[in-house]
Formats: sequence, structure tokens, C-alpha cells
Amino acid sequence: MAGGLAIVLSGGGAKGAFQVGVLDELIRQRGVDFETAVGTSTGAIQAAAVAQDDIGMLLQFWQGIAGPGDIYKKRQSKLLAILTGISSIYSTGGLEKLLKQAFDDQRIRATGKNLRLAVVNLTNGELRIVGENADRIADWVYASSAMPFFFAPHATRSAQGLDEQWVDGGVRDVTPLDAALVERPRAVLVVRAGARPKADRPKTYASLIDVALRSVDLQSREVSENDLKNVNLINRLLTARTHQHRVLRDLGLPQSQIDTVMRPFDDEISRFRLVPTMVIEPETDLYDTLDFDPPLLAQNMERGRQHVRENWDEIARFLGVAP
Repeated sequence: MAGGLAIVLSGGGAKGAFQVGVLDELIRQRGVDFETAVGTSTGAIQAAAVAQDDIGMLLQFWQGIAGPGDIYKKRQSKLLAILTGISSIYSTGGLEKLLKQAFDDQRIRATGKNLRLAVVNLTNGELRIVGENADRIADWVYASSAMPFFFAPHATRSAQGLDEQWVDGGVRDVTPLDAALVERPRAVLVVRAGARPKADRPKTYASLIDVALRSVDLQSREVSENDLKNVNLINRLLTARTHQHRVLRDLGLPQSQIDTVMRPFDDEISRFRLVPTMVIEPETDLYDTLDFDPPLLAQNMERGRQHVRENWDEIARFLGVAP
């Protein structure tokens, strides 16, 4: 069903706590209903909770994290892991267990909401969008969160008997806006986990882990910047369309002539499924991608709630809901 609201949740690891606060304030406190939830990486966790219509569970998920060990554990020897061909330097049994406890295929399907999770096939490089009708959705949420090198890929076998490995959707699409536009919502709200890229203080990165994390962060920033440019372009085109309609009406043209003049423009708008889009993001990052520190997570969740409170009139007007 088209015409509802869509929410898109970006990647960002532990920074996803900001998204949790935003969702808590929007959905639980203010009753906003999203028909479509799209997520990649940490955003896949939040999107699945929206689709399952269970933000209370999402809060328990994040508030129950006592530290990084609940999500991942270091292998005994990172060097040995690399040399012996193990597919990640961290084991993620904790995260996988939490996801299986959190999400239920039947409960998600029963809500009638659209779920779209971005995952990347490491075998052939394909970006795939997994929907609410997939089996073992918790496994696909994990796959979307499986940051290469750090977390092991999710392994499957295709119908043709081929072994496949699936990893973090952020490898190809940090903010999967297109997956929301396909559903033709009336508006899209993008909630980024991390702050918009800013110039960094010069810093050296000595260890293999630090270098790898820094590289992932830089790659994510580049992809994310391109996503935001697309958002700005969409909104400018829609604003230009509205302005042009107004100019033609002021010139006294009848509606039939306005429709004829605007048809090529409107056809392109329809072809690319462009709809109004708003971006919510934190002003700064409190911590790094894999820093699952409970006090900081709680602080970041509260920042998400506060952002909605402070900007509620604007957000409500954009979404077309009662303030």
C-alpha cells in the first residue's frame, strides 16, 4: 500500500543508540506510524523493531547491553585469526543470540508493515534488499550488521547449491534511501546514526584494528555524503516543481495547460519516485563505532529523544501528523 510514511535508518554501529531515542520519542511517545522501515547495518536492528511494532523491545535490547562483550568478543589472537583464515577478528555469538531473541518472522509479518534490509553478497558484490517475507529475519539483520574483517559474514547456500556470504549493507549503501522510494511513501524520514562528516583533528593510527576501523569510517562517510547529496537534490527538485506550478497559475494559465507544460517534469519526478525527505542526525558523535559503553549509549538515546522534542513542530509538519 503506497502513501504511508517511510523511515530510513543508516549504519553506524554503536552510534545507532541515537536512532533508538528518536524512534522511542516518535513512535511510543507521539504515536507516529511508519508503514515502511528501511535499515542497513545497525539501522537494520532498528528497522526490524519498527516493522515488528515493538519499540519497547528495542529499548530493552539496547538498555540491556552491559558492554562490548555482549555484542562481540575478541578472539584469543587477532594475528592467528588472520593467518589461519578465520573470517573475522571478533566472534559475534552475543549479538546473534540477542537478535534471535528479539525478532520473530511471524510477528513482523503480522503487523502489515514493509521491512527492507540492505545486505551485500560478498561472493559477487550484489546489494540485495531483504523484505519482511524472508525466512529467519534475525539472521538477515545480523548479515546487514556484519562489518567485514570485524564480524563474520552470514553464510547461506543458494537454490543452485552455491555457497554465499553476506555482509554489512553499508559496504554498498550506508543510507538505503532508494529502497524506501520504491514503496512510494508520501514522505521519508532519514535518521542517521552518526553525525555529518566534519574535518578531523590529525591523528595517527598505530594498530591494525585502529587502521581498519578508521578505513571503514572514512568509506562510510564518503557513501553517506553521496546519500545526503541525493536527499538535497530530491528536495530541491520538488521545491522547484511546486514553485513552477505557482508561477504558471499566477500567469493565469488554466489547469489543463499547466498540466501539459509540466508533464515532462512530472513524468521524471514519477519515474524516479521522488518524494519529500527529511534528515535527522546528531550534531556530534559521542564515541566510535564499536564502543558499546552503557552510560554513553544511554546518553546518546536521550539525545535522540531530545532532538525530536526540540524540533517536533517542524517534524510533525513535514510528516503530516498532528503536532
